[in-house]
Amino acid sequence: MKTLITNAYILDMVGDTANIEKKDILINDDIIEKIEKDIDKNIEIDEKINAKNMLIMPGLINTHTHLAMSIFRGYKADKKLMDWLENAIFPVEDKLKPEDIYWNSYLSCLEMIKSGTTTCNDMYFGMNKTVEAINDTGLRAVVAWCIKDDSIKDKVEQTREYAKRYNKKNSKIKIYVSADAPHTCNPKTIKLCVDLAKELNTGIHMHLAETIEEETKIKSKYKKRSTEYLNDLNVFDVPVVLAHGIYISDTDIEILKRIKGGISHNPISNCKLSSGICDVVKLRKNGINVGLGTDGIGSTTTMDMFEEMKTAAYLQKVNTMEPTSILAYDILKMATIEGAKVLGLENEIGTIEVGKKADIIFIKNDKLHLCPDNDVCANIVYSANGADVDSVMINGKMIMQNRKMINLDEKQVMKQVKKIAKKLL
Repeated sequence: MKTLITNAYILDMVGDTANIEKKDILINDDIIEKIEKDIDKNIEIDEKINAKNMLIMPGLINTHTHLAMSIFRGYKADKKLMDWLENAIFPVEDKLKPEDIYWNSYLSCLEMIKSGTTTCNDMYFGMNKTVEAINDTGLRAVVAWCIKDDSIKDKVEQTREYAKRYNKKNSKIKIYVSADAPHTCNPKTIKLCVDLAKELNTGIHMHLAETIEEETKIKSKYKKRSTEYLNDLNVFDVPVVLAHGIYISDTDIEILKRIKGGISHNPISNCKLSSGICDVVKLRKNGINVGLGTDGIGSTTTMDMFEEMKTAAYLQKVNTMEPTSILAYDILKMATIEGAKVLGLENEIGTIEVGKKADIIFIKNDKLHLCPDNDVCANIVYSANGADVDSVMINGKMIMQNRKMINLDEKQVMKQVKKIAKKLL
């Protein structure tokens, strides 16, 4: 199938400075085939999309999620991380049924699509139902069963089974191994996860240095920092996605400079749980890839990556007391191509280029809060929000058009999640 997008102002996210040009885009099935001015209108096409009054850019990449946690939006808020987890979340998670995980994940997927996210990186349990929801909604995703000391066997077997099924060329879903966190995984568990990742030729997704309490616990138990603990267990022999990375020392940075993958920065979750501020500026200056993530809805309350972008920018400017420490275009890179690098998908997504997958979002820019367009990148980061995304294409297929989901029932999923919340909360 050939699709032609015309009258598009394209922010391609290629290079170190913003490049916006009015061009047409020709898509052949799932691949961008041409980006030129006035592509020959005599070419036989199946669908034509007029992008007048739209800015087109790569779909946003959410590098750390727990999709099935949508049920916890606003539930027992305003608590510290461990208090919130142990006294609010864990008791309810024990009661979640497979169908609950499906509908909760489905809601998160729809919310991401409606706010311009086309790829996510998810870790949780019951991931077979989350994979089902991802497939049903059309998202691109990396997924992993969350392995801890007290829950290993079934998750290892399912990781192996799904990796064999999905880790193939052109699959929209990739399977990673997930060791939950240094403080929940002893050396034996970590080694098992590293060996599994090597066996499956894949990466590891885990939490790292999210709170000072976690760092203190690891240091007390192993006489070293979390990053050192993981390094000594050869975790960084494989690609890694390290969520949070707030408490990272200069010594840790020397270790992390060598990793494949990177850090997933989750600014709103870190603020809401009073976990701390990740020094993104220092990480990026040291050549470490940093992407953006929302975390689960319970701790972040929204899957809107536009909110993460502006919060990330504000936090770094305050943290450094220097407004130029991170620029709007830097933040956009974190939400697109740098997020793709964190997930090892930079050859497929993250920019609008010939040969890459057609994961594209259309932002309607003829709105009061986006006028005038003195600096388009600044408008996107500081003024725009998820509701400004008019249409979303994933893998060359329109998933949302004119704010309407295509063949996806929003009311049905909300009805189901409300029913689950009433039952469990």
